[in-house]
Amino acid sequence: MRTILKLGFGLAITSALALAVEMYHGQLMDASCYNQNASETAAKIWVKCAPTDATNAFAIHTEGKIRMLDSAGNDKASTALKEGILKHDSNGDMPVVIDGVRHGNTIDVEGIRARGSDISVH
Repeated sequence: MRTILKLGFGLAITSALALAVEMYHGQLMDASCYNQNASETAAKIWVKCAPTDATNAFAIHTEGKIRMLDSAGNDKASTALKEGILKHDSNGDMPVVIDGVRHGNTIDVEGIRARGSDISVH
């Protein structure tokens, strides 16, 4: 009986760690622009596809990969952008930190903020 309890507890801990919120540092992008230009080999696609106030689908370029934001993340990014929490830097990039859980190529966003800022949209 103890072995079964230990095994169950171990599986519960492993599952909880697998769903742990992670921090993603990268450049926020317009996901629609990226999808239309994904075949380009542009070194800085995130600058070409930098989001605007009209963007409603977002992605993040992080660690050489593009990850899409979930629908709640799109709403949070849109709000942060429109409220001026997220801004373009001098290079045209939009550096962000996203707290979330990755599921495949999508991040379920818990919060988003500009890199170097403590102001976040949850």
